[in-house]
Amino acid sequence: MKKIFFLSAFALFAFSFTACLQDEDSDNRIPVRYTVIVTDKISGESVKEANVELTNEVQAAQDLKTNSSGTVIFPSEESYVNQIVVTKDGYFPKDTVDVISNPDTALNIILRSISLFLVPIDSAKKDSVK
Repeated sequence: MKKIFFLSAFALFAFSFTACLQDEDSDNRIPVRYTVIVTDKISGESVKEANVELTNEVQAAQDLKTNSSGTVIFPSEESYVNQIVVTKDGYFPKDTVDVISNPDTALNIILRSISLFLVPIDSAKKDSVK
């Protein structure tokens, strides 16, 4: 009888311990910090005041504007699947860029740098004249 009680108690402890580990792993997400650099595809110059939208896997979006060097840094995001859309008046709309970060549990934070190019609308006229 003692053996059955001991085995039952051990099985219950092991099950509880495993459940705790699973809960801990699901909450232990590593933040990702995105730096997005936006440049003009034709001139190679930085595009300031471009709208950069970062949408995470639960569809929560953050909108920021690039600075004078065409850069925007998003605060840490605890999401590994994100979409980035860059737009600015005078440029063709930028397609959505999907970014997937591989979680690395050896890190405290994942740093991602992404370079995107915008094509000026008037560049189509220049190409058609040549």
